[in-house]
Amino acid sequence: MTSPGSTGVFMGGWPPVSWAPLPAPPAPHRHNDVPLIPFEFSEGDIAQFEEKGYIQGPQILSADSIAFLREEIERVFRGEVDNASSPYEYNYWLKAVEKYYANSPDVRKINNVWWINTAIRSVVTSEVIGRAAAQLLHTKEIRLWHDQAICKPPLTMPTSSSSSSLLPSSASAGNIGWHQDYGFWQISNSSNMITAWIPLQDVDMENGAMRTIVGSHKWGVVPDSAKFFDKDLESLKDKFTALQKGDWVDEPAIMKAGHVVFHHALTFHASGPNNSSSPRWALAVHMQSEGCGFQSGKGWHHNMKDLGPDPKEGQRFDGPLFPILFPK
Repeated sequence: MTSPGSTGVFMGGWPPVSWAPLPAPPAPHRHNDVPLIPFEFSEGDIAQFEEKGYIQGPQILSADSIAFLREEIERVFRGEVDNASSPYEYNYWLKAVEKYYANSPDVRKINNVWWINTAIRSVVTSEVIGRAAAQLLHTKEIRLWHDQAICKPPLTMPTSSSSSSLLPSSASAGNIGWHQDYGFWQISNSSNMITAWIPLQDVDMENGAMRTIVGSHKWGVVPDSAKFFDKDLESLKDKFTALQKGDWVDEPAIMKAGHVVFHHALTFHASGPNNSSSPRWALAVHMQSEGCGFQSGKGWHHNMKDLGPDPKEGQRFDGPLFPILFPK
């Protein structure tokens, strides 16, 4: 196993025991806040969200902030951290970093990036996002559930031997399967939860825009809907349409960089391959409403351990691990 260098980068290797070294924190100048452009949804916007289960919002990041965040999110995947904190899920973080250095075509994601990157923390804990989420969910309080940094590499990646040599990958390597977020989050006793998704470049069908199934949030919790990692989109479509919950209306979110789209935790969404020549970077901010508390018997999620060794029925997911976005 290799050890981290002085630059704050961990070069890979899986810890064989319960101890492993962390990257050295970089210089204090890396600590930067990113301002978001304030906005509010209209009553018509809220009605559209309630009907469709998702809504595209306006631009919330300036061009300079977009460029800066693209640098920051790539630093995260290089294994660099801004403080002495541990990555939230150490082994999964290592795996994502290893994929980066191996030029893997697979989707890469890291949860709770706000723990290790202060610029991203300022975005995912912003009151601008929290206020909009509170409007859409009709709640007085919004707390962070967790965040995600997501990289969807292009299907054709440079090999490690030569940047001019290209390595084709499986056509489905970059797919994200049709899923409901709440399919993963059923330790929460309420599905009144929401995600803000922010692309850091223009997105369309060529580079794997997020796609939603219009009105699917009205179907309730669909069995076996935690299919993020299943890459066969057509088979998943057949599986879920066979349940006859409603019409399968697949609507892509074609967006400019720095804009935001919100979707309900029960809304089915997915994305196809990145057929462009550049990675598709995005931040996802998963949020909970004021009433969300723990319920047992519904599977496991990593947030469960943040409640301590003996979580109680109805115990709120709150405190420093679930910061309040709105009101502040």
